[in-house]
Amino acid sequence: MVKVSVIVPVYKAEKYLDICLDSLINQTFEDFEVICVNDGSPDNCINILRNYSKLDSRIKIFSQKNQGLSSARNTGLKYAKGEYITFVDSDDFLSPIALERMYTNITENNSDYMFSYVYQVYPDRLFYWELPNIKDFQKYISSPTFNEEDLGADFYLKFIYSAWAKMYRHEFIKDFSFPEGLIFEDVPFFANCYLRAERISYDFSPLYFYRKNENSIITSAGKNFLDIFEINKLTTKVFKEAGKYEKYKTILLVSQMENVLIRTIETKGYTKREMFKQLQSTFGDIDFSQFDMSILQKKNIYYAYQEILNKSFNEFRDFERKVKNG
Repeated sequence: MVKVSVIVPVYKAEKYLDICLDSLINQTFEDFEVICVNDGSPDNCINILRNYSKLDSRIKIFSQKNQGLSSARNTGLKYAKGEYITFVDSDDFLSPIALERMYTNITENNSDYMFSYVYQVYPDRLFYWELPNIKDFQKYISSPTFNEEDLGADFYLKFIYSAWAKMYRHEFIKDFSFPEGLIFEDVPFFANCYLRAERISYDFSPLYFYRKNENSIITSAGKNFLDIFEINKLTTKVFKEAGKYEKYKTILLVSQMENVLIRTIETKGYTKREMFKQLQSTFGDIDFSQFDMSILQKKNIYYAYQEILNKSFNEFRDFERKVKNG
């Protein structure tokens, strides 16, 4: 059995795919396979993949008609043979020591999964994502491993919910999957991992390089931003099934209100009106007194919602302009 499977969903990534694959085949760690799932990409990605698979036999190609990122990741999980799993998006790349550091960390700590820190890649600079904040994190965690019970519920808001920049024990995630046909699919997947892991470990080094580009799914999502409402329902279901809803319900509400408002502000055109309508129908009837008001009253998002829940769409646009202008 190969030690690590690297799952790479591929769609419209010909501009950066070679950088991603180069970063994989040049790892200091060698016992891995790369499961490339060509998700019906209409560009030159399949030819790039074929050339690299000839160069390195660890690169394996699986093609399917376009079904989205979730489906591609689920397909990758279906074919992965590694004892451990990691995900790399096809426009991102890894540090040369990433797999070695991640594998050493997860095996030495006997973790269900581990996470590293991240650099966001801009054309002219790198931005270090220190999430969670190291000093805050170390106030609560001094051991190499922890689980969600070791941290207060509020700490859930401080993590990156992405599937990438993490390595998972295959057996641990074998019953997890990404919800297909939706964007923001990382959120319920992360919740499952975070709530159910008995041992989580970490590496403060930025081993993953995340590139936010103009062709990314989130950047160009448009009307699919409405998926956030279904994702929120699925995530709430994960918390309830894990028996953790009561502990997290206020923090979960804060997280969901923040995500919905951010996406409503980010989206454009007619979808913005639909997002705002759904925002009001989702949160307008909530009895906030049923949640922990001592937490809500410390969150700016609570007061933002008090201001906009009874507003017209045009009044919301005025609120939005104030937010954007600081």
